[in-house]
Amino acid sequence: ARGLCTRLAPLQCQGPTIVCAVTSKASQACATRKVPMRPMDALEERQIGAEAPIDDIVEIAAEAGIAKSGHAKKHARVAAHLRELRPNDALELSDKESPQTAKAVALVLQAARPWHVDELGDPCSSACLAEMFLAYVAEQQPSRFSQWTSVLLEAMADAGAHLDDEDNDGAAGKLLQDLYKKRVLVIPEPQIELGSNVVAVLEEDGDWHPAVVEELLLDSSCRLIFLEYGKPQITPTSNIRAMEVVIDDDGAEDALSQRDGNCEMCGRYMPLTFHHLIPKDTHPTYLKKRLPTGIEGEPTRAFLNTYGTMICRQCHSYVHRIADNHTLAKEYNTVGKIMAHAMVQKWVEWASKQQVGKRHSK
Repeated sequence: ARGLCTRLAPLQCQGPTIVCAVTSKASQACATRKVPMRPMDALEERQIGAEAPIDDIVEIAAEAGIAKSGHAKKHARVAAHLRELRPNDALELSDKESPQTAKAVALVLQAARPWHVDELGDPCSSACLAEMFLAYVAEQQPSRFSQWTSVLLEAMADAGAHLDDEDNDGAAGKLLQDLYKKRVLVIPEPQIELGSNVVAVLEEDGDWHPAVVEELLLDSSCRLIFLEYGKPQITPTSNIRAMEVVIDDDGAEDALSQRDGNCEMCGRYMPLTFHHLIPKDTHPTYLKKRLPTGIEGEPTRAFLNTYGTMICRQCHSYVHRIADNHTLAKEYNTVGKIMAHAMVQKWVEWASKQQVGKRHSK
């Protein structure tokens, strides 16, 4: 036992001290002797349990200044990316019924407004704002991160409260990020099907990359093919997100947009959707003005609404993955320009080899 204490002593403080079986007493001894605590003391003082999530351990270790290596580094990169929400990420409350949800939201609100002193009966108090926010959520049923942000801003505006004078929108987004880190908000399990376009975490760099689901496995994981590298990888569903749905052409109800046929990109006989080569939300930029360079036609509503191509939904989703709508309108406004994109070529090469269901075959 004396030998074990001798070996552990350097980990507890920078000077000689008595090492006890209970690690918290070591830091007390350091404080009594006014000896600076080493990073390990700060970590042990938090009494990390074996049940702590990986990203919580990573965060605490980072605060303590303890370096990570090997396996831990890979999980640290993945955990960090899982905490970065994007505007189209789906979100939901982890527990809608629990009273702890309102308390957790109130605590995060309180931390985000350190200058505000909560008083009894104050409609801008953290507890009142939390209850109001959750009531708005129940009424409006937001699903995307951007929608959650709008609901939070609306609730706070109606209560006459704010988070930041200079960047209130950014502060609202950060608050929701904090709720996500604390598991008050969670990303729902993605609805993944064979052949789905997804984005997933690549093991080599811990970053998100476009991929295609090649096989559904029984242990809540999928075999993916990363299109940039042609690399197969078995990935848990927690590290997979459905690629953003096509939002450019929602509401198109003409008969042309609902027929089956050969996709003009991958060539498969599939149910087709109409892709506006000049996306609809950019039409005000060009209506009665000048069309993008190289496009022949009149800048009328009729031309803009009918200038497009019939492609399958999978290809449609992939097109909207390569660039935002304004870039698509300026630089990828013909099928030829879209097909010249390196990532699209890899996608089409893969998709064209995939079999389609019997009801979609010809």
